[in-house]
Amino acid sequence: MEDDFDLEGLSHSDAREYVLRFAQSLHVARRQRADAEQSVDEWKRRVKLAMDRGQTELARQALERAEEAHRALVGLKREEHELDFKVAELKRRLAGLRTAPQRSVDATGLLASIESVIGSGHETDRAVAEAEAEVALDALRRKVAAEQAAGGDDRGDRR
Repeated sequence: MEDDFDLEGLSHSDAREYVLRFAQSLHVARRQRADAEQSVDEWKRRVKLAMDRGQTELARQALERAEEAHRALVGLKREEHELDFKVAELKRRLAGLRTAPQRSVDATGLLASIESVIGSGHETDRAVAEAEAEVALDALRRKVAAEQAAGGDDRGDRR
């Protein structure tokens, strides 16, 4: 990631185009994230519909797809967040090219800045695990509620 911030040796117009490419990538990431959010919502709706109709196997399959879509969404959110930070930092550096053409990079400071914006890997992994656990817990609650509503006597019949 550190090399992404290096504008040294580029003319102002080349540096501007470089930053623009990252901004375009950010725009694409935002669209992909929005599409992924819609996909998660759609699969959650399908899980609920299948559970409401008592189709537990169909609900289980839809839940698997919802979880897959949620994992993809988490990754896209992380990518969007990183690109957002990169674009902001590159814009800041681009503005600095006019005033200070030769500046060194403080790697430690940059790493601290990045971690303050996106969090450390441990925090991100924990947040992903918590989100996945929440989806699984919601599904389990729905399944138990559906089985209780059905009287619990079709448990052995479906195998």
